[in-house]
Amino acid sequence: MIDSIQARVAAAHAATGPKYQILRDAILGAITSGEAIPGMRLPTEAELSKLLPYSLGTIQKAYGQLVQDGVVVRSRGRGSFIAPIQRQMAEPRHCRFLGDDGTILPVYPHLVGHQQVRTERRWTELFGSGVKVARIDRVISINHEFEVFSRFFAPQAITRKLLNRARNDAESANFKLIMLRELGMPITRIVQTIVRTDDNPKKQLGWRPHLVLEATAYTGEGEVAYFQEIYIPPVDRKLLFDSDLRL
Repeated sequence: MIDSIQARVAAAHAATGPKYQILRDAILGAITSGEAIPGMRLPTEAELSKLLPYSLGTIQKAYGQLVQDGVVVRSRGRGSFIAPIQRQMAEPRHCRFLGDDGTILPVYPHLVGHQQVRTERRWTELFGSGVKVARIDRVISINHEFEVFSRFFAPQAITRKLLNRARNDAESANFKLIMLRELGMPITRIVQTIVRTDDNPKKQLGWRPHLVLEATAYTGEGEVAYFQEIYIPPVDRKLLFDSDLRL
């Protein structure tokens, strides 16, 4: 695995961008190519600093990014290991990017946090007066090529149900399918907008969003089931987009 990482770093010597990002991509490339497998122990940061032309701080930052991405897990006293393979989300409706062959690229969500949000006028207008609203944050890998950041807002009664599932299920689950199958809430319409943005809701991601896709989902009775923001970096992939999606 070390040979693969060294070769990928050497091949990227002319690449632009932060050094920690180049190293992160090299390690991720070794994983996605199958040269490094889930459960394999990674070299320590100190070991890697002796083999690569990067400082210890750069390597620590790259490892930290991989941990945040859910690609690497740390075990106190044992080291850093490649995490189990992320599970693919079924039937995505928002993150539908096209591959070179015209098919929709697979998406791999990673749960990064959840919290109750403060009462604001926009939540009252969407969900009604007195409804407690919570937010679920996920980083979504698009075919392991790039990431988008999702903020999912819904009444707390709904988000609790989503988060009560096993962690792996909550990470990879298509929330719309859970709402249909377990809550009896079929989503029949999704209104979407997409605009340029200078907002950077999660600076730890290591990239600045270029676009934000906003989606408001409605049940058959016309009630708002959830509101979602998806922050997208500058990418070359084509995004399938429908401003008024009827399901």
